Amino acid sequence: MIAKYKLVIQIVAALVLVAVLVGSGFAVAWKWQAANGAAALATAQNLHAITLGEITRAAAGQLQRQQQRANELQQQLGELDNKHYAEMTDVQQDNTLLAADLATAKQRLSVRLASPASGAGGVPAGNAATSLDDGAGARADIHPATAADLVRVTARADECRSRLTGLQTWARLVAPNRGTQ
Repeated sequence: MIAKYKLVIQIVAALVLVAVLVGSGFAVAWKWQAANGAAALATAQNLHAITLGEITRAAAGQLQRQQQRANELQQQLGELDNKHYAEMTDVQQDNTLLAADLATAKQRLSVRLASPASGAGGVPAGNAATSLDDGAGARADIHPATAADLVRVTARADECRSRLTGLQTWARLVAPNRGTQ
């Protein structure tokens, strides 16, 4: 009977030995795979860090270029604003001075008359057809207050023209840069 148990013990020992060999082989393979995986992970992390660095440098360069363009545009807009504000101020001063001179009759505003010879009620005395060339030298002064009002109206138009010109120049300057910011 001991021989019987001896055979069983040998079989069990062989199975244990095979299990230990398979288990140790599995453990060695596991550790080897883990080491290779760690090396691959370290390589991937290094590549990722390099890529992030390149992206950061590119973004910083782009941001710097955009900031420089924005500063240049801001400077151009400031110069444009100063130029058009000075022009508008000059126009306002000239028109205010002219309106004051017309209101005080220092200057006169006159119109050319179509027909200087007129009968009763402002109707021409003769049967001849009149034209703009009739009485080429005849002129009439406009009342000083009316003349000043006319100058104020045209002054407002001059101011609007100056503002519109400034706005159009601003729009031309800003519109091409709109997509880059």
